[in-house]
Amino acid sequence: MQTMRVWIRTLLLVGLMGLTVSPALLAVVHTVQPGETLGKLALRYLPYTEAYTRDELVDDIRAINGLRDEALRAGQPLSIPVRWDEPLRAKSISRPRDFIATGVYLNKWTAGSGRVLAVADALRRHGANTVVFDVKDVTGSLAYRSAIPGRYCPEALYDVVIGDAPKLVEFLHRRDMHVAARVSVFRDMLMASCMPHWRLAPQWLNPAEPEVQDYILEIVRELVCLGVDEIQLDYFRYPADSRTASGREGCTRPEVIAAFLEEIAQVTSQAGVLLSLDIFGIVIWEKDEDILVVGQDIRKMAPCLDIISPMLYPSHFSKDFAGISNPADEPALFVSRGIGRLKGMVGEKVIIRPWLQAFPLRVTTGFGPAFIQAQIEAALDAGARGWLLWSPGNHYEPAYEAMENLRQAQGGLPEVSGAEAHEPGSSGEEDPRPGSQRQEPSRPDDSRPAGESPGGAADVPEAVH
Repeated sequence: MQTMRVWIRTLLLVGLMGLTVSPALLAVVHTVQPGETLGKLALRYLPYTEAYTRDELVDDIRAINGLRDEALRAGQPLSIPVRWDEPLRAKSISRPRDFIATGVYLNKWTAGSGRVLAVADALRRHGANTVVFDVKDVTGSLAYRSAIPGRYCPEALYDVVIGDAPKLVEFLHRRDMHVAARVSVFRDMLMASCMPHWRLAPQWLNPAEPEVQDYILEIVRELVCLGVDEIQLDYFRYPADSRTASGREGCTRPEVIAAFLEEIAQVTSQAGVLLSLDIFGIVIWEKDEDILVVGQDIRKMAPCLDIISPMLYPSHFSKDFAGISNPADEPALFVSRGIGRLKGMVGEKVIIRPWLQAFPLRVTTGFGPAFIQAQIEAALDAGARGWLLWSPGNHYEPAYEAMENLRQAQGGLPEVSGAEAHEPGSSGEEDPRPGSQRQEPSRPDDSRPAGESPGGAADVPEAVH
């Protein structure tokens, strides 16, 4: 790699002196070696170019060299549109915890494609400022190229779809995006399968297992070095299995979760990276039986967090909850109540930034921009600082219209501010659970490519949360 950097630096200097310049694009000349393909060359040079994906760079190389097909011959000279003499290295951007983040979730398939930049451009046009993308979803695969897998699990099992994570973060920063990396922590299908002594239940890791905690901490440290601005923890809990044993003698489940969260917070705070947590909806109602099972005691966890993101999808409240026959048709009501209850628990100690519904599940009165806008307005009126929208297939056209309506009505949505770049270093309300027995409430599926939906239905939640 160092040899390539020196070679590229030399060629770039030659190009800058006017000795080797391709039409319209500064390029280096590569001599094709036996067995090389355009795909292999694109992967090799991708970190040094403005292309985000391998396919984009293949197209650029073909266009620059006038290639009609991908067949190459040994000794053939090819111009490569190199821009930098070393790979991009993003820097985290420090922001106060109370800055108003407004944005969307992107699954790993969108994040690994050129579509991620198109979404960022659309968000910026409509006044939003935040992208939350999967680095580790419920499948357990690290979506980016990582140094960690080989130490725990055969690398071949990892589904790497984000080819250059530092470049992704840097490109999003250049679009004035706040960048959050979402980590599905203890729900991990891959490691639960290949590391039996880590497994607590099918698809779930044991939060009390020291090796599991070490693994997660390694991921957090690596993400800090990638230059993300925020790390968002999801599935940071025990499964809703009706049990209370923690797997650690003398400790309850909430104590195990809170103690480990403190360790993670030490890493993120030292690096100036925000730490946020997606919370299990039922714990807002503070029923002891729920807290002791899933292990999320908000009052214990709040001191370690910058942001809490409650998942307040109207479709996920049970039928006839609070006297409403179909909560999905009341988008503002349950968002407002949920934030109000949570704010009463944490006060000003932690920022509340909710996840809102951007998918049509169970909505019978019309899903569209007005539905999304009603949730956003209710969240802000209830005291939220910003909001995030969840669509499992990343279909945000109705959301863009809602954002634009808000921008025009309010004179523009808040922009990212207060940023500094640095090096990474009970009430009488009923239980909102569906049905009368404890179960894992569903969350929109986060494990399939954008646009792909189970059973042919668009944006139908399937994966539990």
